[in-house]
Amino acid sequence: MAAVLAAVCATTGCAPLVDVERTAAELRTSVQAPTVRGGEAVIALDQEPDRLDPTLATTLAGRQVFAGLCEKLYDVDQAGRIVPQLATELPRASADGRELTIPLRPGVRFNDGTPFDAAAVKRSLDRHRELDGSSRRVELSAVASVEVADPATVRLRLTTPSAPLPSVLADRAGMVMSPAQLDRLGENFSDHPVCVGPFEFVERVAQDRIVLRRSDFYYGRDHVMLDRLVYRAVPDDNIRLANLRSGEFDVVWEAGPPEVPILARDSDVVLLNTPSVQYMGITVNIANVGGSTGPVPGPLAADPRVREALSLSIDRATLNKISFNGLYRPACGPIPPTSEFATPRTQACPPHDVGRARRLLAEAGVRTPLRVELMLANDSAQNRTGQVIQAMAARAGFDVVLRPTESTSAIAAAKKGRFETFLIGWSGRPDPDGNIAVMHTEGSPQNYSGHSTPETDALIARAAAEQNPDRRRGLYELVVEDLHERNNVIYLYRQQYYTAHSADLAGVAVYPDGIMRMAGAGYRAHEG
Repeated sequence: MAAVLAAVCATTGCAPLVDVERTAAELRTSVQAPTVRGGEAVIALDQEPDRLDPTLATTLAGRQVFAGLCEKLYDVDQAGRIVPQLATELPRASADGRELTIPLRPGVRFNDGTPFDAAAVKRSLDRHRELDGSSRRVELSAVASVEVADPATVRLRLTTPSAPLPSVLADRAGMVMSPAQLDRLGENFSDHPVCVGPFEFVERVAQDRIVLRRSDFYYGRDHVMLDRLVYRAVPDDNIRLANLRSGEFDVVWEAGPPEVPILARDSDVVLLNTPSVQYMGITVNIANVGGSTGPVPGPLAADPRVREALSLSIDRATLNKISFNGLYRPACGPIPPTSEFATPRTQACPPHDVGRARRLLAEAGVRTPLRVELMLANDSAQNRTGQVIQAMAARAGFDVVLRPTESTSAIAAAKKGRFETFLIGWSGRPDPDGNIAVMHTEGSPQNYSGHSTPETDALIARAAAEQNPDRRRGLYELVVEDLHERNNVIYLYRQQYYTAHSADLAGVAVYPDGIMRMAGAGYRAHEG
């Protein structure tokens, strides 16, 4: 493996390895300090957000913008727990678990001044469930109907008990849109989205900026300090960090690992270090033909032994060291180690075994080297990771050809099945079902591999319906074992979130869901 490391470093350059525990201890946390009202924060994202429509959106970059624009029934707190946001308490469940009652925050208005109430919640939840092309439909599949109990209470009737549903309502499926704006724009809601939020939409200039301004209608407006947020998409890590240090950017989402030790010692920068529920992996196109289920040619799609060989060829610990200076963590499944449902079985990694990988390819009758095309985002971090995978897989008999693609175009290609393999991540959810069902069940809009079986779908559904935590843990052990056998997603690593911002700002927060909270941010008050 030393030869692999040397070969990749000669091509891409490798920064000195970093002790992640020591470095984490050096990093500072953004604390709330006395701030003044006013000012604009320019926030650099690593990719262009997709449509700003909670029903249709699929990108993490879009979730960053939604955090200031569209509040949800529930949210995730700093410890990863589900807490009320537009609701006033967690759902009250009936004895059989098939009915959830949600009381709503009173006196709330959308950013167009119209009232927020149970009828508005029903309108959005029904749209999430029923609109053609909705990315929320699978997430809300347990909901049979939404009822207005009274203006301040909504009731969900379920087809089956659903333990993950509060977690689902803490993301885009729980975002509530202004009915008046839906009436005006319909499917073009993303042209000018209106929700409840600390900031309201001003404009979007494609490939340039998204601008929000402080809302006059927000129920917590007295605690919102900044006048404006400006989001810019800058895929290149080096450009994002250079512009932060020059003062052009105020906040940078996700500093790259090579820059972490430098930023940690920069007195003009605050660096946040947040554990994540995220993962990255290689999705294999097994049965996605034009966005529908169908036969995909080639041994990688046809034979699970070939996919297992690809998984066995990758040394996840060394990948982390070479690509990320040891600042991330190997990941071998969809459940993060911080989850209450994590067990030794769900955290166990497949071994790195080049010899067995070669034998599996021989058993499958594959002529080597087997050409495999890997689509990945066109940025320095993913290119470096792709080159490490390329070098490792070559030792087992794979000829991995990298296909760098602009991130939004890559997602569009993945939806249509125009890829063989795809290096892509998932920002993660607090409940395991949010990390599993959307990628692995039939009909899910993010099951880019196209692979599912009735048996696995039933097992995933059974785990989601189970109310007893101990029994759920046991079921997820079976689910993860099944996912390892089919390898339609080859799990690789789990990020730490390193978010950097100007020391002139205070109150920037990043939680384990990976989302920046800017509602409490402001510029520091200076004496004199």
